[in-house]
Amino acid sequence: MIALTDARVAAADRLREYDLDGLPEWRVAADDETGRIEPQCIAPVCPDPEHERVDASVYSCCPGPVVEVGDRLLAEYLVALLNDDRGAGESA
Repeated sequence: MIALTDARVAAADRLREYDLDGLPEWRVAADDETGRIEPQCIAPVCPDPEHERVDASVYSCCPGPVVEVGDRLLAEYLVALLNDDRGAGESA
């Protein structure tokens, strides 16, 4: 199993492939293509000022990746972890 520190560095490196500005802030999202009503995905917060932060929908203005988790509570947990890593900086 990969150590947590190594996993954080690897994830930050992978996220750079999406042309995001540093480590993004994450949110619980609903990918309309899954047909689920309740948000069960995670996605970076959309930088478009017209996109309300509380709106869980994913629009064409939203950056990727949108990752289907399949469970809202697990998605909320992953968002909390990713946002905590963001607060620690990219070298976390």
